[in-house]
Amino acid sequence: MRKTLLTVIVIFSMTFIFACGGEKQPPEKSGAPRGGQVIPPVGKPVIAVPASVKGKWKGVVIVVEDKEKKTSKEHAVNIGEKFKVPGSDMTVTVKEFFPSFVMQGSNITSTSNEPDNPAAQVVVAEGGSEIFNGWLFAKFPTTHAFSHPKYAITLKEGIAKK
Repeated sequence: MRKTLLTVIVIFSMTFIFACGGEKQPPEKSGAPRGGQVIPPVGKPVIAVPASVKGKWKGVVIVVEDKEKKTSKEHAVNIGEKFKVPGSDMTVTVKEFFPSFVMQGSNITSTSNEPDNPAAQVVVAEGGSEIFNGWLFAKFPTTHAFSHPKYAITLKEGIAKK
């Protein structure tokens, strides 16, 4: 019974592989991926703040979690300002906020002023040395997350100007 079942599984798997196109397709000669999308080369990120976003956001709310004490607290941090994490030698500087973050190749921008995909560019320093320089995502807190043995820092939301 086992041999019969194994034989059926092997035959089914081989049939499935061949039916799905087991051989590789040649690349398109234009160099563009299938579907006609052209992906720009990745290089040094170019951050472009659209006019619809520029000057509309005051700051962000970050959540600082102390992993050892199992506590967390929200803090409002203005864009361009440095925030000292209480009880530590760490600072967080919010460089930019995009309510609808998008990255296309090496271009980073916001598709609108609506908080569809909120993201903040932050620099975290400890003891005066930079330990993180990247983006925090409100809806995807584990994507490119800040990593530290004692603290977690995540983005909750942006703070719009009134």
